[in-house]
Amino acid sequence: MLRRLLKYEFAATARYILPLLALLFVMSGAAALSIRLLGSGYTGRAAAILAAISVVLFFLSVMALAAVTLVVVVYRFYKNLLGPEGYLMHSLPVSVHPLIWSKLITALCWFILTGLCIYACVFTVAFRAEVWSEVLSELRLLFERLSAAYGIGAAELLSVVLKLALLLLLGTASSILLFYASLAIGHSFNRYKLLASAGIFLGLGLLSQLVTLLLALITGYSLRGFVTVLNLRSLAQLGHALLSGGILLNAAWCVILYLLTAHMLGRRLNLE
Repeated sequence: MLRRLLKYEFAATARYILPLLALLFVMSGAAALSIRLLGSGYTGRAAAILAAISVVLFFLSVMALAAVTLVVVVYRFYKNLLGPEGYLMHSLPVSVHPLIWSKLITALCWFILTGLCIYACVFTVAFRAEVWSEVLSELRLLFERLSAAYGIGAAELLSVVLKLALLLLLGTASSILLFYASLAIGHSFNRYKLLASAGIFLGLGLLSQLVTLLLALITGYSLRGFVTVLNLRSLAQLGHALLSGGILLNAAWCVILYLLTAHMLGRRLNLE
């Protein structure tokens, strides 16, 4: 059943996001071409104006894609599970968990895809191919020097990259679940459901920031004097510890928000 729900979700959201992705690629190509023309000697007023317009349209397409992706994934949850369509969705022979997972997986996939496309297009517009080859060459030399001087090899660097990717994934999931939990809790009220959802969203967001700040202060106090002699190995160990702590914190927050969402949808839902 989850596969069918995912197929339905991707089909329902793709019609809004894919055209904006195509627009982003077109605008990035136009902006990159305009900048390259200016760099090759076409410095007339018309070329400068065209380049400026292309760059502005490119950044507008970036903002439009990011905003629409967020609005679509949140609105799909609201419309499909909390609005009039909720009567049909909650009558399906499935629990609330496949319903939530279908929304969450779809949202994560779109956020990852749009994020990668945005970064790729930004770097394509900002840097030329020869600049990228120089950067990659310098990075390779840096990794070789780190390995020779401090014994930091490819395996350790890969583990840092994987931890950072996992942290970003969990952070994205917690942000999505924060919207879901706020909407689910807000729709347990009899009146002013969206207003209540907005208030709960602000409250939960503030709570997460306060907990993060408190843990950061405790961690900073505990780690005072950790690095008595600054060296790259000790800093690498500290980085691993901080990344692991961030992963655990975000994972715990995701579990809490998910359980809140599932409980409110399964036990205290008040559809419009």
